[in-house]
Amino acid sequence: MEQVMDILLSIGALAFVFIAIGFCIFSHELGHFLAAKWRGMHIDAFSLGFRPFWKKKINGVEYRLGWLPFGGYVELPQVDATDAVPKAADGTELPRAKAIDRIITAVAGPLFNILSGLLIACFVWWIGMPQDSPKMREITVLSVDPAGPEYAAGLRPEDKIVKINGEPFFSTWAQFVSKILFSIGKVDLEVIRDGKPVTISYTPVDNPNAPGRLRSEKIAWPFFQPLIPLELVPEKGSPAEKAGIKAGDYVVAIDGMPIIDFDEFLFGINLAGNNPIRMTLRRGDETVEVTVRPEPITPSPGPEFSRYMTGIYMQPAGAEGGVTVAGVMPYSAALAAGLKPGDRLLEVDGRKITAPAEFSETIAKLKGTPFRLTYERDGKTSEVTLAARLITPHTIGVTISLLDHPTPIQQFISTIDMSYKSLRGILVRLGNRLGLTEQTSTLKPSHMSGPLGMGLVLFNSVRSASLISGIYFVVVISFALAIFNLFPLPVLDGGHILFGLIEIIFRRPLPVVVVKVLSTIFVTLLISLMLYVTFFDGKRIYYSIFPERSDVPAAKESVGEKTNANPTPKQP
Repeated sequence: MEQVMDILLSIGALAFVFIAIGFCIFSHELGHFLAAKWRGMHIDAFSLGFRPFWKKKINGVEYRLGWLPFGGYVELPQVDATDAVPKAADGTELPRAKAIDRIITAVAGPLFNILSGLLIACFVWWIGMPQDSPKMREITVLSVDPAGPEYAAGLRPEDKIVKINGEPFFSTWAQFVSKILFSIGKVDLEVIRDGKPVTISYTPVDNPNAPGRLRSEKIAWPFFQPLIPLELVPEKGSPAEKAGIKAGDYVVAIDGMPIIDFDEFLFGINLAGNNPIRMTLRRGDETVEVTVRPEPITPSPGPEFSRYMTGIYMQPAGAEGGVTVAGVMPYSAALAAGLKPGDRLLEVDGRKITAPAEFSETIAKLKGTPFRLTYERDGKTSEVTLAARLITPHTIGVTISLLDHPTPIQQFISTIDMSYKSLRGILVRLGNRLGLTEQTSTLKPSHMSGPLGMGLVLFNSVRSASLISGIYFVVVISFALAIFNLFPLPVLDGGHILFGLIEIIFRRPLPVVVVKVLSTIFVTLLISLMLYVTFFDGKRIYYSIFPERSDVPAAKESVGEKTNANPTPKQP
């Protein structure tokens, strides 16, 4: 049954991808179509989908419906500036369209992308966008990887980051990380240590141990872990309220293990099952402890939210290799097997373990099958047999507010800002490699995404996160499609706009031969770029299906065996 549900969820996510990308393309072409109709231009055909199975000609325009609902297209021979004499599909010669009409028609495509994006953005604004963390004005450092540049620059656990590059922030953890990724040159972190400000200045470097699929990107993910504050609001009559949890309490730890994000909060509750857990909370300036007994979530959210786990918190073992046990959860298989903090995990059924993510992936594949675990304690190697336990969703009846409600304009501006900073970072890196600038950036051309990459993001958003996350990315894609098409390059809408403006200013069009040469050059460059981007998108898809075949080390996560439950705020 679990496998069937998993397949159905994947099919639904895949269908969403095709419909979403198709909608973005169709709305773009619809803009061209309506503008061309308004300006009295000749239209050969307008199609919804590809590979037509139905055609009907109305007032000279052939309307089509295609079997493949991946978008649409409109045939406008008078917009093509490479033909001295435009011709209809039947070979009839057409008058050359006025420059202003071509400009209006070209602008309409991106304009409709923006309008449709703003319309969907209103829905995101209303429902709320799930966040990875609350927005924070300061970030407390939980741990720092000694191998990273931040540690070398002096960043230490318990430092409180209050500024980045001289600016205060009010950001989620993901938004804070993006500020680092988009930085040019050095990053300056102002931290408060023992009540005094200290500046940590360092140059970000590629982190092969970035979490999850990001590790294959070799991206400059921070080499430190934050302490994420999770504010609780207990429901009336819930186990949390009965245990003494109050609105505004922040989670610090569960059974002595620090909680750094929402996934770990769920992990601690789900692993305990129906057994009581000891929660450490921050209430104002006080630290309080309560004992609460989780209850099963009813009705069950489905088998896809259950996971096999051993109850081990992990961290990289350092230079000696392997994985170190950072903590062992109560009521877990690891505790029953006698594992202790400080143990170094070496092998599972004779297979070497090099990173926390690798151990977690191996356990997920074994499910509840017993396995031999080889570990080292105090210089001595031992072996124990244990089996992961199926962990089902439980709740203590609290709400964690992790929703943001960005306005449509904020979403549009955010997409423009992200597009600008991404392009700036890539160009700075290329300029640095060519010796044109001493500035540096960690962004690479390989970090760009094409249709395949956007499809993967949409699929993962719906499949592993939530429908609203997928809808939000549709907004981003719609805006990004508009921005990309407005670049003043031949073959793009921006190129048609540029040629039209040149014709208006100089009162004559560019020579057809010049337009043809420029179009050929940029078509070749664009196809080459798409092939380049598609190659890396294909690698991302391949490694998402076969993560064990990745050509970079597995991620060194500070804490292992997190649940992959839906991160949308719920009643844990």
